Amino acid sequence: MIERNCVMAPVPYDADRDLKAQLVDALEQSVIVITDKETLGLNRMVNAELLRDLDRAQAFYAELTTHNYPITQLIAGAMEAGTMRKADPSYAASQLLGLVKTFFFWPVYLLGERQDTSGIMEDCVNMFLSHYAADKEAAQ
Repeated sequence: MIERNCVMAPVPYDADRDLKAQLVDALEQSVIVITDKETLGLNRMVNAELLRDLDRAQAFYAELTTHNYPITQLIAGAMEAGTMRKADPSYAASQLLGLVKTFFFWPVYLLGERQDTSGIMEDCVNMFLSHYAADKEAAQ
C-alpha cells in the first residue's frame, strides 16, 4: 500500500516573495490535498456520520476551529509583516478558503468532476487581497 501525505505542511510568510504568488501556491497545494480521491472518500464518510449525529457534529466543529491551518499561518505572517491589514487571521483564512472551495472542492466532492477553473484561483486571491489591503487599516 502506498502511503500518501494528505496533510499540508505549515506555510510561513516569506517577505521576499510576492504575497499573491504565495497565496496562490499555498491554495493550489491545499486543493490538491482536499481533492485527493482518498480524502474525498473519507470526507463523505465523516460527513454522513456528522449529519446523523448532531452532538458529534458539534464536537467535531469545535475541534476543527482550534486547528492552525497552513493558510492561516501564511496570512498571520503577512498581517504581522504589514503586508496585509491586521485582522483575525483564522477568520480571514476561512473567508479565503470558502471562496476557493466553492470552485475547487465542492464540484469535485458533490459531482465527482472538476470544472474549468482557469483564472479562478487568481480571482479569489485578488478579491481577498483587495479586502485585506494593508492601507485599508489607515483608512478606517
